[in-house]
Amino acid sequence: MLDAGSAWGAVRQSRSRRKGEPVAMLVKVCGFVLAMAITCGCASQSAPPTQQAARGSNRYIYVTSEGLPGDCYTDLGAVELTVPFGDAAVDQDNSETAKRLRHAALENYPDDVDAVIDVQSEQNDIGSEVTVKGEAVRLEDRPTVQCTLRGAKGVMDQTAVLGAAGIAGATAGGLMAGASAATSAGIAGAAMMGAHQVIQHEQEKEQLDAELRKSLDDQHQEIAQLLKERSRLQQCKQEEVPLSACLGSAPNAGQSPQPAVEETNDQDTVNAAPFEIKRQIQEQQDYIKQLQGQITQLRFEISGH
Repeated sequence: MLDAGSAWGAVRQSRSRRKGEPVAMLVKVCGFVLAMAITCGCASQSAPPTQQAARGSNRYIYVTSEGLPGDCYTDLGAVELTVPFGDAAVDQDNSETAKRLRHAALENYPDDVDAVIDVQSEQNDIGSEVTVKGEAVRLEDRPTVQCTLRGAKGVMDQTAVLGAAGIAGATAGGLMAGASAATSAGIAGAAMMGAHQVIQHEQEKEQLDAELRKSLDDQHQEIAQLLKERSRLQQCKQEEVPLSACLGSAPNAGQSPQPAVEETNDQDTVNAAPFEIKRQIQEQQDYIKQLQGQITQLRFEISGH
């Protein structure tokens, strides 16, 4: 049991610690409170769960070593596979590994998986095998509490910046004109910083969207050229035209052109979410690689090998 002197010393020590706490702690606490408030608000305003449409068994699974910032998704679980080191070494673009991950994800989560994210690989100690791990996720078409909680850390970080701006404004206002001015200046400082970050975020988002759509357009053009070349080589093979003559010939004028890609609604593409565009880009890149392989094989066959 503490005597009076010891108790008074403990109180003084406690006061000293409280007095010396850094402002950053206050900012973090405020950030946490705001994050939890946003979480609760989103949870209370979210629509009740609805049954999502069944996903097709032949759907394309997006695979990435990154996350899905800005997209709402539900974690399904881990996806893991082990491949021989030799197979991993020749798979320079990781396309075969991604194909295996898609297959594994569809086996484990056939009704839900839309993507495998945060993919990482690790070689074993003796260098004979490579283990590849990722996280299977299901994309959500509505906000969820899990999505809000996942972003809580980011919200807290942003709130810490806003809080710092508010505290700086409040300090300046307090020195100039007292408590009322301190409050006004603090709010103004936080609001100005918040508006700047919102504008910057929207500008970055617009730039990313533009880059994604340009990549999609470039792929459409490349696929169209590859389809024409494959068609010409197939005709040369059928007519037994030498490769040198085939490469210098133009496509048959009477031949009906093949569509570069399946016809899609342009408005649907414009309104598509960034994730859908990235998934389409990845799927088309696989198709481009497939066409390139077919063209190489046709040239090989026509040349008489």
